[in-house]
Amino acid sequence: MKKQIERCMGCMAEKLYKGPCKICGYIDNNSYPADCLAPGTLLEDRYVVGKMISKNGEGVVYLAFDTTENVPAEIQEFLPDTLCKRGEDGESVEVKEGSLPLFKSYLSEFADLHKTLISDMKGSSLKTETELFARGNTGYVVSEHLKGKPLDEYIQQNGGKLAWSDISEMLRPVLDTLDTLHEKGIVHRGISPSTLFVTKDGRLMMTSVDISAARTADSQINSEMYDGYAACEQYDLSERQGSWTDIYAISAVLYYALTGVTPPNAVSRKTEDTLKPPAELNPDIPANVSEAVMDGMLVNRTVRIHNIETLTQMLYNEMGFKPDTGNDEPESDGPITPKVSVKLEPEHRAPEKKRSSAPTKAEIRKKKEKQKKMSNIGSIIGIVIFFSLVAALIIAILYFADEASQEAAKARTAVTTTVPTETEPEETTTTRVTTASETTTTRKKEDILLLPDFVNRFFNTSFENRYSMLKFEALYDYSDEYAENIIYEQDIPAGTQVRSGTTIHIKVSKGAAYTYLPDYIGMRLSEYTDKLTQLGVRYEIQPEETSEVKAGYVIRCSKEIDDKVYISENEIITVYYAVTPTVTTTEAAETEEIPTDNENNNGEEEDTVEEIVGGEE
Repeated sequence: MKKQIERCMGCMAEKLYKGPCKICGYIDNNSYPADCLAPGTLLEDRYVVGKMISKNGEGVVYLAFDTTENVPAEIQEFLPDTLCKRGEDGESVEVKEGSLPLFKSYLSEFADLHKTLISDMKGSSLKTETELFARGNTGYVVSEHLKGKPLDEYIQQNGGKLAWSDISEMLRPVLDTLDTLHEKGIVHRGISPSTLFVTKDGRLMMTSVDISAARTADSQINSEMYDGYAACEQYDLSERQGSWTDIYAISAVLYYALTGVTPPNAVSRKTEDTLKPPAELNPDIPANVSEAVMDGMLVNRTVRIHNIETLTQMLYNEMGFKPDTGNDEPESDGPITPKVSVKLEPEHRAPEKKRSSAPTKAEIRKKKEKQKKMSNIGSIIGIVIFFSLVAALIIAILYFADEASQEAAKARTAVTTTVPTETEPEETTTTRVTTASETTTTRKKEDILLLPDFVNRFFNTSFENRYSMLKFEALYDYSDEYAENIIYEQDIPAGTQVRSGTTIHIKVSKGAAYTYLPDYIGMRLSEYTDKLTQLGVRYEIQPEETSEVKAGYVIRCSKEIDDKVYISENEIITVYYAVTPTVTTTEAAETEEIPTDNENNNGEEEDTVEEIVGGEE
């Protein structure tokens, strides 16, 4: 359904005249991609769809106009072109054959993601989303239409790079928003200078939050990767993704903003890492900022900065940054000991003591003798203490030398031992040397996640990457209600708060316990066995001589067409196929007589024989 409004479909400015828009140049009835909604399409009796803004493997983003609020908006349509296509009516979506379970799984993830963003991320540095609805066999998300320009365009218009003093103020709210997303188990995966947006009032905003498969290479939908900003683990389905993936991206964005240089592709850095510290390219960059960016862009995810809190502390260290923990109490269990600074003012000085009279010669001599005795005793005690310290020092040297040798042996063993990539450290400590004698250590805070509802979700590598902060143990079983590889049960209820690294036990469907035997009439043996394989039916083949069915074609099966075949019980179907019968002289004579009889009786002899046999029984 279409609706005519007096607006330009290219910029949604008011347009009361015909011809090209005087503001953006958009021409009415301009061509648009065949798989996209036509400009003017009305959704939910409220939103008028305009031109396409962007498109990726997950779907399409359109400019739109909210006729209720009378403001421009944006609408994101779930339309993975590898799994579905536009319907013949030009509005609905048709799922491609064999893609329904995966389509439903990704659509469920799409809905879960945006439900969270709508309910929990208002007022953040993420583009505000307002509504989620279903229509035409797919899902749509409505969001605000930001006015401004992408960060990369903003940087180019400001001399090709930004000063740390400028970008630092814009970046802080974005880091806080990222931290909130990670606490909710959401990884952005698409942070780049083109997906960060600078509004007209100077705020830096994040856009383009998509499902994990859309930002992971070799997934079942076309991935959208931002070269130079995507981390290595996004190019490998076997690698775990998490908060550290976004930290690589935001660090790379900061690298570009401060230097004007696009970082090299993360995968290419595995073989030859040519990335130079930002401070080498721009001496005005503070040393701690340069070091934080480099630590955030480490190729190996296991040693990269793992949480936003650590990155923030490192970036803002020299500016006196103190993380807001919600209270001023230290993390230790001991009592709080306040630091007291005492400054003595002149009027608070202690009163001077009265001077005593001069001592006599006898008193002086006694005093000197006493001092001499005390001096001798002190010397003896000093000698004893000295030798005790020397002995203790020797023992300590021997002990720690042995410990050091053991640690060195462990280190040599660790260098030659392969560390499993699936293992993430429970607690990461990042150490940065700021001077020859100063070391800053930051402890990672513990992540608390609100557990989503996993039922009806497609369980595969992409799913595990999406929820990489959790561990999954899957039990596969047959289910007549759920399609193959769909989760149908989880041991911890949705909505429960869990810690990062919690193991979730799930039940995953192996598909229906049975299927129906497909039709074989007129099918070659190879075609029919391929169909059985696709259905998961086990079979064996048996040749049968016959001249009634063409050689190589299926004659019959051990079960009738449309009978149930129990896959769960490993039932085996026997498929009988035709082979040319061996002809002897006698048989040849008989075959000559049979057609004559059939001709004379018009094919009635066979029926009569069957009836007789039936009667005798």
